[in-house]
Amino acid sequence: MSDHKVLCNLLKGIFNVNEWSNTQYTTYKSIQQIANEFKEHKRMFETKDDLIIIRSNLKEQLWYKYSKSKPIISHLLDTMKLLNHTYEHNLHCINFTLSLQFDKFEVHACLYKNLINNVTIYYIYLENKQKRAYVASYMKPVETKSKNINKLPEFDKIYEITSMSQNIICQCDLLNLFAEIIMYYDDSTTIGTMPISHEVNVTLNQLIEKSNQYLSKKVSSVDYNWNT
Repeated sequence: MSDHKVLCNLLKGIFNVNEWSNTQYTTYKSIQQIANEFKEHKRMFETKDDLIIIRSNLKEQLWYKYSKSKPIISHLLDTMKLLNHTYEHNLHCINFTLSLQFDKFEVHACLYKNLINNVTIYYIYLENKQKRAYVASYMKPVETKSKNINKLPEFDKIYEITSMSQNIICQCDLLNLFAEIIMYYDDSTTIGTMPISHEVNVTLNQLIEKSNQYLSKKVSSVDYNWNT
């Protein structure tokens, strides 16, 4: 019997009674405290296998092969932690949320799509303690656009939040990186096909393909900028 099963059976033996004693209650509270104390280790462990696959996927992408920002991308991935991930896909809806923590900022993604009436809520944004910058924001039926959201993606704000610049990592590399990570967690493969906004009718898949086509012409990725 494995050590894991032995430990599980031991804990079940302690707690599987009709009425707890003070010892069982305090033991349970201690376990909760220990679990909370080491939750960061849990997040790092859960992210480790994901990062192996994400890095492998990136190596197959043309934009990454030509990228001159590999050290920065590697550093960003080294600091990535999975904060939250939920996914549900049934006959009625697709419901996906993702929260990732990097060194100085967080990335949040959400897609809710009602398969009956087509009501859709979709957004991707980066944030730190001071600012939020949107990569995508799309709702159906159309809602009034927030006055705080300019033309998407909000690259000026994104660079401020990440404490980077185009000299460190170009727009296409930055966008493609976050797109690849987010789409990795989206088992429905729907996010890659969603318009990033009502004003910019282009998807993450199309943006990645656009940069790959650009690079296939053997033009330096350094000269590539977001242009719709």
